[in-house]
Amino acid sequence: MKLFTPMKIGPVELRNRVVSTAHGAFLDFYRPGVAPDQYIAYQERRAAGGCGFIIQQAMQVHPSSQPDGHFMWERDDILPKFAAMAAALHAHGTRTVVQLAHFGGQFRSEGNEDLAALWGFSPILSPSGWEAVHEMTAAQIESVIDGYVATAEVVVEGGLDGVELHATHGYLLQQSFSPWANQRDDEWGKQFRFLDEVMARVRAAIGSDKIMGLRISAEDWIRPERGGLGFTGLAEVAEHACATGQLDYLNHSEGARSAHYAKAIGDFYATRGEFLPLTAGLRRVAGGVPVIAVGKIMDAGQAEQALEDESCDLVAMTRAQIADPDLVIKTQRGESDRVRPCVGANSGCVDRMERALPITCFHNPDVGREWRLEPLEIVPAPRKVLVVGAGPAGLKAAEIAARRGHRVTVAEVRHVPGGALRAVESLGPPCELMGAVTWIVGELEILGVDIRYSTEVDRTLLEELQPDVLVLATGADGADSVTTPLVETVDTAEAMGLQVAGRRIVLVDHVGYQEQAFCAEHLASEGATVAIVTPFPSIGPNIGFTHIRGHMERLHSLNVAMHTSSVVTGYAEGTVIGRHVYSREALEIPADLVVMGGQKLPRLDLMRVAEELGVEVHLAGDAVAGRTALHAFREGDNVGRAV
Repeated sequence: MKLFTPMKIGPVELRNRVVSTAHGAFLDFYRPGVAPDQYIAYQERRAAGGCGFIIQQAMQVHPSSQPDGHFMWERDDILPKFAAMAAALHAHGTRTVVQLAHFGGQFRSEGNEDLAALWGFSPILSPSGWEAVHEMTAAQIESVIDGYVATAEVVVEGGLDGVELHATHGYLLQQSFSPWANQRDDEWGKQFRFLDEVMARVRAAIGSDKIMGLRISAEDWIRPERGGLGFTGLAEVAEHACATGQLDYLNHSEGARSAHYAKAIGDFYATRGEFLPLTAGLRRVAGGVPVIAVGKIMDAGQAEQALEDESCDLVAMTRAQIADPDLVIKTQRGESDRVRPCVGANSGCVDRMERALPITCFHNPDVGREWRLEPLEIVPAPRKVLVVGAGPAGLKAAEIAARRGHRVTVAEVRHVPGGALRAVESLGPPCELMGAVTWIVGELEILGVDIRYSTEVDRTLLEELQPDVLVLATGADGADSVTTPLVETVDTAEAMGLQVAGRRIVLVDHVGYQEQAFCAEHLASEGATVAIVTPFPSIGPNIGFTHIRGHMERLHSLNVAMHTSSVVTGYAEGTVIGRHVYSREALEIPADLVVMGGQKLPRLDLMRVAEELGVEVHLAGDAVAGRTALHAFREGDNVGRAV
């Protein structure tokens, strides 16, 4: 495959064309005094799995760029961290650069330890924080350029292979050449002045034997009348930058606002590879500078096709390698069918990154724990393990226990695996999440796990199987349901299986997860009249930022009524009664069905039986506490390691 052939970028040869692009993973790596082990282990795991080129997460170049969760580096602290990172990745043959960033007039100033104002080229409002931006003086602009130079110097002094200049997502470099952010009439108002100066001075600082790349948006999604450049204008910027002879590669993303991440880093609704035409357009103007393709490229076959089509020279498979760091070596071994797929959940990676939380993965619980997890080893004395429930928690517990050599049986009362996650099958594109279940079931078959469907576990079966260990991954039932003869009441799981056309439904959301939004969308799409009542000031506060816009658009398009900051206080015949928690204004909503989307209580009937029989018991997933599939996969992994 061309994907696995070497390629030279500038002075450095890459062992293959697979790239992991910069993404906020463990930002405290740059925080002085914080140990680097977590981030190094995370990146080394991808290098060990075969990734050819890793671009490290954004490093701030100046104290004026310090939003929440980002930290300004100190030389004596960061140099040994970089040396350790370089040694770890180079040992596997992986090349690596650091992305240099200044956020400029984006976000808000609360993250700056001195509460200093945001710096930008013009006095605009921050488009991602709606805060006034300070117009930099010429001296301040020079100090920022000095910051780029000093940061680049410490990167290469630390032994890494070079730097990438971050000019996308609406950050300072993109602001410098974009009319929406730069309306100056001095020399720094010239479109390419700041970009050219940064490129020239950074190149002079790092030398010709190091890599320098540029990441640019290929589409800013801002209308021309509002100062947007669109693809045509941004391609002109890329053409100019490449023509300077300073760059060794061109990378890209999309957008000019943090809100644009939802489209730039698409979930299961996004089309795979939808930005490849933009990549190809950039490549046509790059003058031979290698171009990296991005945008939901999830498997080696898709990546190979992009290379064969000459849309790009290298391929970013960032989320795919978060889900499975061994994507490269598995594919090279002819085991592409065993690659754990990225299912576009985003809940473990980019949605956590936006809140400056350390990332993980929806169904790869190793992510973020590489530095402290012991390798799975065969146990000296295998035990007989019975897992009750074939949802995410039970399947994961079974997989890990089996990898450790235990004799594992899974009993599932339904005729199919998946547990509560299986509800996504009726939702259209979100059914991609079921790829997590399909993959793990395939692994269980290879591991020889005995999976018994349509099997209810009771005392008799426990006595017959005589397990040493019982894992209860039995799920949970809705606990917020009320008993009233006036309005039928069910929980979200029950509601998904009902015929609801023509019915009037009130969904009471007390937790704000994605499950409740999905349920409302499904019921409305099936012909019901739906209203959501929630005490939260907005719909879905616990839904990740790459998902919430899509949910809101779909809910509005389906004419779902949304009563926020509201609570249900009672019921009358065919009516739900409530009030607004602040105005105290009364609500009366016609309804013949109430769906309770709230707390769930674990199903633990078997626990007492197991205790009476002297069987060791472990809980996983909703049997611990009703939450999400991400939590369930993690808890199943923990149990599999513990038995």
